[in-house]
Amino acid sequence: MIDFRPASPEDEALIARLDALCFPVDAPPVFAGARWQIGWDGAAPACYCAWKPVEHDGVAVGFHYRGGVLPGWRGRGLQRPMLRLREAEMRAQGLTLAVTYTDADGAASMRNLIAEGYRPYAPTPTTTLSGLGRLGRVGFVHWEKRL
Repeated sequence: MIDFRPASPEDEALIARLDALCFPVDAPPVFAGARWQIGWDGAAPACYCAWKPVEHDGVAVGFHYRGGVLPGWRGRGLQRPMLRLREAEMRAQGLTLAVTYTDADGAASMRNLIAEGYRPYAPTPTTTLSGLGRLGRVGFVHWEKRL
């Protein structure tokens, strides 16, 4: 059983190490403004996730900012509970829309998002999450869900 606990500022170095294991070619995460959780299997971290509020055309929405499952815990169904955990926090903050994006070849992530009620959307310059340099670039799928 994975025990999800809010991360503290002291956990930033741990999350950075976990993120580097899960996404070795990505830039390190930005901690400011994000709400982090770590999933623990006893004393060992198994996964982590974060969300943050962002603006979409003047409306605050919850952005599934970062999330990763360590290699030894992959395939155990942890992504969907992490989505639901963050959605509950978003609802508690009064948000009514959750958004995220995936790599276009991330079939497992896309299946999980669809199973949780997410649908693709076409980003605009004010709603893109993957950066203006990536807007319209093949390789990213943007997702949204009404909460």
